[in-house]
Amino acid sequence: MRIHKLQIQAFGPFAHSEEIDFDELADGGLFLLDGPTGAGKSSILDAICYALYGSLPGSRSGSRQIRSDHAAADLAPEVVCELTIGDRRFEVTRSPAWMRPSKRGKNKTTEQKASSLLREFTPNGWKELSTRNDEVGHVLGSLLGLDREQFTKVVMLPQGGFADFLRAKAKDREELLANLFDTSEYARIEEEFSVRLAEERKKTENIEARISAAEESIHAEARSFLAGRELANSSEEPEEASVLSGDENFANYRLRINDILQQAQAEAEKFSKHKTRTEQLTRSLEERRRVFARLGELKAMRERFAQGHEDAVEASRRLEQDAKAVSVRAYREQVLGAQTSLEQSAQAWEEQRQWLIGATNQRYDPNESSLETLHNQSREVADELAIAKSVLEEEKRRAPLAKQVTQAEQSAAEHEKSRIQAETDLAGVKNERDLLGSEDLNHVEAGENLHDAKEHYQLVEAKIAHAISRDDLEKKVLAAREKLSAQELKTVEAEKGLLALRTEQLAQSALRLAAALEEGKPCLVCGSAEHPAPAQADADATLIDDEQIQASEALVVAARKEAQKVAQIRDTLIAKLESAQLAAGESSVEQLRMDLAQSKEQLEIATKRLETINARLTKLEQLRTRIEQLTDRAAQAALDHSTAQQNASSLAAQLQQLDAKLAEIRRGKKNLAEQVFELQEKTTGLAKSVQSLRLLLDARERFSKAEAIWDQERQAAGFETINDYSEALLQVELRERLRQLQRADADLASAIATLEKSEDYASAQELEARGVQAPNDDEIQEAREQASVAEKQYESAREQVVVAVTRLERHDQSVSQLERMRSDAGPVIETYRRLRGLAEVIRGGGENLYKMTLSTYVLAARLEEVAIAATERLDAMSGGRYSLHHDDSKQGNSKSGLGLRVLDAWTGKYRETQTLSGGETFMASLALALGLADVISHHSGAVDMQTLFVDEGFGSLDAETLEEVMQALENLRAGGRTIGLVSHVAEMKQRIINRVSVIKTQHGSTIQREGLVMTAP
Repeated sequence: MRIHKLQIQAFGPFAHSEEIDFDELADGGLFLLDGPTGAGKSSILDAICYALYGSLPGSRSGSRQIRSDHAAADLAPEVVCELTIGDRRFEVTRSPAWMRPSKRGKNKTTEQKASSLLREFTPNGWKELSTRNDEVGHVLGSLLGLDREQFTKVVMLPQGGFADFLRAKAKDREELLANLFDTSEYARIEEEFSVRLAEERKKTENIEARISAAEESIHAEARSFLAGRELANSSEEPEEASVLSGDENFANYRLRINDILQQAQAEAEKFSKHKTRTEQLTRSLEERRRVFARLGELKAMRERFAQGHEDAVEASRRLEQDAKAVSVRAYREQVLGAQTSLEQSAQAWEEQRQWLIGATNQRYDPNESSLETLHNQSREVADELAIAKSVLEEEKRRAPLAKQVTQAEQSAAEHEKSRIQAETDLAGVKNERDLLGSEDLNHVEAGENLHDAKEHYQLVEAKIAHAISRDDLEKKVLAAREKLSAQELKTVEAEKGLLALRTEQLAQSALRLAAALEEGKPCLVCGSAEHPAPAQADADATLIDDEQIQASEALVVAARKEAQKVAQIRDTLIAKLESAQLAAGESSVEQLRMDLAQSKEQLEIATKRLETINARLTKLEQLRTRIEQLTDRAAQAALDHSTAQQNASSLAAQLQQLDAKLAEIRRGKKNLAEQVFELQEKTTGLAKSVQSLRLLLDARERFSKAEAIWDQERQAAGFETINDYSEALLQVELRERLRQLQRADADLASAIATLEKSEDYASAQELEARGVQAPNDDEIQEAREQASVAEKQYESAREQVVVAVTRLERHDQSVSQLERMRSDAGPVIETYRRLRGLAEVIRGGGENLYKMTLSTYVLAARLEEVAIAATERLDAMSGGRYSLHHDDSKQGNSKSGLGLRVLDAWTGKYRETQTLSGGETFMASLALALGLADVISHHSGAVDMQTLFVDEGFGSLDAETLEEVMQALENLRAGGRTIGLVSHVAEMKQRIINRVSVIKTQHGSTIQREGLVMTAP
């Protein structure tokens, strides 16, 4: 990452708009950012961080006091930073939230929300990427590979914090390292191990508790079962072997339970046999009583059958006669229905016969001949009616047809008018098109003329700008030359003064030697102890000393540097002047402005011509479209006129034909409507007469057939007369009573026959033959009571067997389940044991001899990397004397692994960091800061940082150490890096001429660019 330009407005202590061109500073590699305390040096670094991440670094990240209190009330705070990340160039603009003036807001102010703009420079110019505050920081942070805290540590290196870090104890150093490196992931691992250990411990404890509970449950249940039963079956209580193990006790319980089970099974077998004997006796008595009861039931049924059998026989006879009558009843009903239909048909025919006498003056007898005559008459009248109706429909169609003829003729006339109007409009538009086509329509030529005019106008504008710059640079070059001449004169005067001083000092050599002579001591020149005539100075003469010579030499050096500086400015202005002269030419600004006015007139003429041609072409295209529309309309009007004429001719011919047909049909006849009405009535009457006569003849035939069939079927059923049939037919209620009597007699006879064939009847007869009688109720009751007592005894014994079997099965299941629980618990307990050991190591206990947690171990690895990277810098700064080393030696019971030691190559021994002097501490701290920047960049995957800032700490260095530190910084900027040193040490100003100064005033701070682009001598 390289920063190109930073612009600050109403930000921090800066009341107005200030700008720093880092590209200009980068030409010298090193530059100094100086100024008094509180002027705003750190605010420049804050502005860079705010531009990239939208917040201030460190403890000021949540501050809302970003806008300058010195700025005008309506001046918006803003930071604009232009930078390159990789091969992409960006410009980010940010404005924090601030209270701007408002007429309607509270306290005459309203809050202006924070805003951001991120742009990227592309071959087509600046392209907007985002205007969202959070998204801008996310995009830039992703490209840099650093978050805000990492960026401030890598790019902005504060020395005070690293001096504290260098001298800190291991515990304090861990806290500082944790702030520099993110070890939250490893802390989460430690927490995860603690959580998992707690879970596994809980699972293990639960499993062990369940196993213990299961063992205790087996003991309790077995003892509870054996307690009463063993005492009841044995006079002596069995001794429990307290020396047995748990599994041996379980086996002993099983043997004892099995003994009780065998005893219960033997008891149950004895009671089962007794129960069977009593049940057999009871069943035998109940069976004998049932057999004798069935015999008594048979005797009673025989008596009931003898009493009602004669009535059942008579009922069967009457039901047989009724069934025969019912079988021929349908034929009787057919005769009655045919008779009723015949009477109705005769009445209807009589009504129609009276109508025929009035309508035709003829009488018709009800026979087939009359039916044929009426049918022929009906057909003839229907034909006449059809002819009359067709003529009547034709007559109704005549009036609408005549109206259609009139409308068709009118439509043909209207279409003729439309066709004439369309052809007239089309001719007018074509004339207008021809006139417009004869005018200037050369659009291509007009466009080229306008393009040439624009280029010429822009060229003249550019020349005017270059000419103005040229004239201004000529003045500046002249002033620079005059300034250089004056400075050269000053340099000559200073050199002359130095020469005069040195000449005078040489002339005063004898006086200096004379002043140094002492009585009795040898002369420094001749060695004589006598000094007869030493040189004498005038009374007002002043000796020239070395300090005066050095002061004069310093004036000469300063004058030469200033002359070199002015010469460089002059050369830069001359180069710019030559470029401006080449671009502007020899024309004056006034001549170029006259050319610009003429070019503007030509541009306006070309623009108007192109606009006129565009308007003509647009109008011409509109006329062409209009011509196409009118052509289509004229053609459609001609087609519509032709169609309308043909339609009118066709309808007129149809009307003429209809009139001729009606005239022919009406010849010698009355009104068609009355004729149709009379024919309709006559046709209806004849049709009804034909239908009535046909129905009468059909009814006669059906009645005759039904009577013949009825007589035949009745006699076949055995009924000679209708009275015989009527007497045999029964009422519904009587028929049902007779059927019930018949069914009851049949059922009773069947039941008697069934009982006589049953084994019960045979057994009863056999018992009676042997003299055996039915048992009484007391005998049966006594047998039942004995069987009930035997059942209860057996059930009680069987229940003891079931309880013993269940207890034995549950005991075996419990023991098997306990074994499975122990088997399943083995891996869980082993997992807990291994996890407990690993968690102890991660927490710094157990086999962890260094007492380092996982986070501390990671920080120790990072510290070792930082020490290696820092040694590369410290070796150069200290002239190969010092190097930093990571110390992981054990510290007794304290946490180890975060120690730092300094190896002194002069003694070959390690030193504690607290023993370093102030200057040595600064060099080590600076080396740590630079090494840390390298390590953070490496682990975060950040881009190469081409712009770095080192903040304070140089005041503690002596001249020799400062020289070594500056040389190390010179090496650091190799490869194109720009290093900004933030300091207010006066000696730094003398060493680094290329600097940016922050000037503090009561109205706010300003930024001033000082010095030329040059490196320190």
